[in-house]
Amino acid sequence: MKQGPEVKTMANILLARNLATSLGGSSRELSPKSDRIRFHQIRTLAKAILIGGQSYRNEPYSKLSLPLYISSRTLKEGAVGNKFIFNQDPAWLINRALLEQGYPVLIEGGVNFISSLIAESLIDLLYITRVNQDGDGHFFDESDLLKNYERQSIEIIDGVSFESWSVKLKSSD
Repeated sequence: MKQGPEVKTMANILLARNLATSLGGSSRELSPKSDRIRFHQIRTLAKAILIGGQSYRNEPYSKLSLPLYISSRTLKEGAVGNKFIFNQDPAWLINRALLEQGYPVLIEGGVNFISSLIAESLIDLLYITRVNQDGDGHFFDESDLLKNYERQSIEIIDGVSFESWSVKLKSSD
């Protein structure tokens, strides 16, 4: 898992065969052991984690030792320990986390949260795990990914595909 010094933002997303990101309301049901191992390896590269309010409410972030930045329209702004809640959009929050913590910042938000950042090419390195199983919710639209990013690597472990994607270089015409 390589990461160059130019990588300031990373994101990680798990996709089912039908591009769903959850099964029974959680990504955990789709995640094989190899994905959980890779997830924790990626997390060791980060200086801070960025998520949305829904991920904060639905996922276990209570034992996280890294600073956690939360972008939410409904949660009350404030800081508790290493958790910082802002009523700001994800792009604003990325810049705040980068200024306060340095880089890289790992984005672990849900599919809508990450998709909005992919559309703006704000993620330098995107890790995608693809499993050979269908999910039932929170579907990912690959159109902005394919338009703005290019696959850098792919590794298959026990039938699970681990991909890394980076922003396409703009050609100067």
